[in-house]
Amino acid sequence: MNTTYLRMEIVRLVRNKRVVIFSMLMPALLLLIIGGVSVGNDPDAKKYVMVSMALFGAMTAALTSGSTIAVERGLGWNRTLRLTPLSPGGYVINKVIVALLVAVPPALVTFLVGAVGLHVRLTAAEWVLCFVGAWLSALPFAALGVVIGYLAKPDGVQQVTALLNLTLAAFGGLWVPVEIMPDFMQQIAKLTPSYWTGEVARSPLDHGHVDVQAILVLGGWTVALALVALRRFRVDTARA
Repeated sequence: MNTTYLRMEIVRLVRNKRVVIFSMLMPALLLLIIGGVSVGNDPDAKKYVMVSMALFGAMTAALTSGSTIAVERGLGWNRTLRLTPLSPGGYVINKVIVALLVAVPPALVTFLVGAVGLHVRLTAAEWVLCFVGAWLSALPFAALGVVIGYLAKPDGVQQVTALLNLTLAAFGGLWVPVEIMPDFMQQIAKLTPSYWTGEVARSPLDHGHVDVQAILVLGGWTVALALVALRRFRVDTARA
């Protein structure tokens, strides 16, 4: 990991105010609409929606951060990187770390809106565990963002990222519980990483039950996507 490059990436991403603001406001607004109107006064439903929206915000930020790669490729930045001592593994790790860092504010803002606006009440341990679960569950999406950045064209990467993000959120049960979906959609949901991230993030609400299967599946998704990202970096820089 190159700390200088990492610092530069963080500064550049933070300056992109549109991405930062959108990733924080979108899940918070959805929480107020779904949690404040659709679920009524059911406290358990509000908890479910709050954690799901926090995860959606973290997921959105992590995915979107990878879109900068497509722009870099269009500017020839990959050719410059080839002349530096930055290794392919170090590059992917830096991108994933940046994605995880930008995933923090959306989750925090959503939790704040849930606590203040919807009067969601959790124990101290549940607050911490749900936040950490939602935040770390953004890992596979951070790697996926890197993959998209290397596969999509600069002028279409934002549309591709947005469509994929919304599709994963919808089918993964972040907006509507998977249990009330039709059977065929439930089967599709379990094929998405977003379904398993929801299981991990919301597990502290289930009397402290730890879903080991969900953690293992997420780990598999993260490793697989990171390897694809690493491969795409090598191919792209070799071709540059």
